[in-house]
Amino acid sequence: MKELLALYLVNAKEFLRDRTPVILVLVLPVLLAIFFGLIFGGDGGDWTLHLGVVVEDSGAAGPRFLDELRASLPGEGFVVQTGTREEMTAALQRGDVHLVLVLPADMTASLAADRPVDVAVLYDSTQGTAAAAGLSAVRDLITQANLALSGAPPRLVLVETDVQTEPRRMVELFMPGMLGIALLWLGLFGTALPLLQQRAGQVLRRLSLTPLRPVTMLASQVSWRVTVGLLQAALFVLAGYLAFRVGVQGNKLLFVGAVLLGSLVFVSLGYLLAGLARSEESMMVLVQVVNFPLMMLSGGLLPVENLPSFFQPLVVLSPLTYLTDALQQLMVGAPALHPLGLNFAVLGGWLVVLFGLGVRFWRWE
Repeated sequence: MKELLALYLVNAKEFLRDRTPVILVLVLPVLLAIFFGLIFGGDGGDWTLHLGVVVEDSGAAGPRFLDELRASLPGEGFVVQTGTREEMTAALQRGDVHLVLVLPADMTASLAADRPVDVAVLYDSTQGTAAAAGLSAVRDLITQANLALSGAPPRLVLVETDVQTEPRRMVELFMPGMLGIALLWLGLFGTALPLLQQRAGQVLRRLSLTPLRPVTMLASQVSWRVTVGLLQAALFVLAGYLAFRVGVQGNKLLFVGAVLLGSLVFVSLGYLLAGLARSEESMMVLVQVVNFPLMMLSGGLLPVENLPSFFQPLVVLSPLTYLTDALQQLMVGAPALHPLGLNFAVLGGWLVVLFGLGVRFWRWE
């Protein structure tokens, strides 16, 4: 036990003395998380639909429709502006409103004569998501108005209950995702690269010739790197809470377990890459080949449902997908991509596979 503790402290001093892994593994991920968290909107990221309405009808139907529209809309999320067609079209072109609803001049007369009324909707297709969301909302409003005008009493009454106390923020999903990426970098930049440098400098060979058991040396290295993973998690939780009020809403022990398991998985990956690489040049190639796909196809930076269908098999195979999903569930209560037990089971399977391959290809020199 004394030997293990002594080697553990040696690994800690060696890690902290080299500034490169400290910056890549501890400092850079937290700074990136804060930077992108500010971009993604730590203030909540609420979206409001600005609806312009033009009432050209001089009868009673147009103004009554406008009054009922304002009364039916929720207090938050919708803003109704009125004006002439020219004013609202100019506002649409400036981006002040997302779309314009035009109530025609013959609206009252047409309804009295039981004729259909053409209600024009003006929108800017270049606004993308805003235009699509606005059109969807207007279609719902017109459907409700048609049901009301039909005169038939409602048979089904929709009772809506919002169980979400506040809107989901992008930063709430991004912070756990970046923590998962930081644990990935722990395996790549904090494990694989330093091990290759130690092997190139004959450090590992000299250690293998000492009376110390190899399992003791490896256990000390892995223990220290798992400690770094826990330190990463603590820094992320602290920075996330102070900057964006993002902490750990779920089970704290399960969160620590997910961090431990994720650290072991990617540290084992680092040992495997260190065994496969023959030089620093080949190691950099291996690191980039592994880093980019795992980072981009795991849900940490991009929602997995937004990725093209031909990427989905890689998403399913990536261990970072399951770690990210577990961290998002435990930190912010995000909707589950997979059951929490499945995430832990898949990570455990990856640990067994990577550990076995790491032992198989490990070389002291």
